[in-house]
Amino acid sequence: MSSQEEKAFVQQAFQKLKERGWFPEQEFEPSTITEQEIADFERKHQITLPSLYKAFLTSLWLPRRDCNSICSVIEDAGDFGPLWLMIDSPRSMNEVSERMEVLQEIREFCELPENCFRNLIPIGDWGAGWGPLCIDLSKPEENVDEDSEQTWSLVWFDHEEFDWDKRYLGQDGWLHGREALPDLKTLLKLYFYGALEDKFEQEEGIKPTYQWYQDTLKPYI
Repeated sequence: MSSQEEKAFVQQAFQKLKERGWFPEQEFEPSTITEQEIADFERKHQITLPSLYKAFLTSLWLPRRDCNSICSVIEDAGDFGPLWLMIDSPRSMNEVSERMEVLQEIREFCELPENCFRNLIPIGDWGAGWGPLCIDLSKPEENVDEDSEQTWSLVWFDHEEFDWDKRYLGQDGWLHGREALPDLKTLLKLYFYGALEDKFEQEEGIKPTYQWYQDTLKPYI
């Protein structure tokens, strides 16, 4: 996609999320993050962010409510079902840096190599509590193959596991988490556009409305 197409895709994603009933009676505010702030962030951390993530950062802000928890129907090993997600909606690039610092604290606790986190950009929490969800910059989105999980650029780290050196540390000296989704575009299609909801309704006879998603939490409350 061109940069204009990416901006339009992200704007429409927010609109679809609203149409599906998420964050009722609240408005999405325009982001004030600028291209210059992002460029300064990239220079500071010596990285290049995916262009679609830049479009997301400079588009709109989600209301700060319930840790920005949203839910979607996803497919896992051929089975369809709901999975909650916390998605970050940073107000500044400093907030993104602060989330990266939290990962550094984990590095120190687990006694991991100095630069093992430099390829990871935290963007939320997978399973709405399972562990940090990150963009793995070592896996370029142009190389993503939906049928090959080892190419997926969205990964997560189980916060209940502490032997990250054995579970996640690659031979390249960088951490590589468990595969979550192919890329950010896929996340937006699923969690904002609700891409699999019609298929789920056809197969299960259940329409996944906003209230239905909320009801999935009742057994855990």
